[in-house]
Amino acid sequence: MSDLKNYRILFEKKQNMKYISHLDLNRCMTRCIRRSGLPAWYTEGFHPHLYLMFPLALSLGVESICEIMDFRLTEEIPESEILEKLNAVFPDGLRALRVGSPIHQAQEITHAEYLLHLIAPELPDVFAYWEKFLSQPEILIRKRTKKGFREMDLKPFVQVIEAGELSGIPSNFQNSDKILSLVIRLPAGNEQNMNINLIPESFQNYAGKPVLTEYACRTKIFCENFQEFF
Repeated sequence: MSDLKNYRILFEKKQNMKYISHLDLNRCMTRCIRRSGLPAWYTEGFHPHLYLMFPLALSLGVESICEIMDFRLTEEIPESEILEKLNAVFPDGLRALRVGSPIHQAQEITHAEYLLHLIAPELPDVFAYWEKFLSQPEILIRKRTKKGFREMDLKPFVQVIEAGELSGIPSNFQNSDKILSLVIRLPAGNEQNMNINLIPESFQNYAGKPVLTEYACRTKIFCENFQEFF
């Protein structure tokens, strides 16, 4: 065990890969590491398997440029070589960005930051509606828990870092030439984990008109005091 080397990879998950589940991502990464020829470490016992650990799962349909995966090799390999071998076998939509040694532990994660583009074709001024939405004393939602659904106030957990309106950008939706662009920070990790999809859902409930997600991407993962996790 003393000869094992722990590594952490920062990778992006984009395009069609945003539609594969966390379990399917684990299977995909397992196959990729096997194909790469890296000397991966397997657990011991009756059912040995490749050791992989993802500190923070990603919601389905959301892209990311800051995904993290921990794994072990049976010998030390140059980080540049690991990066090259993984990218050679990754499918379209996955790309390794950095490789290093783990510093922070998964339980240290406290927040995640997202870039969100929203379309509201039937709202005359989507930014004005957004400001009214945020000015409410409470933003009540029904959140699924292990014990079922419960009502909670979303507002204390939402930090809006940037908000603005984009225009003249081609949209995936017809009759939509204005995009509400948001940078939002939400609690993440073991203690409290908020799904970014709650934002467009609750905004739509408030507006009473369709609010569609043009683009959603996780851009940063933070530890305490907003130190980046990687």
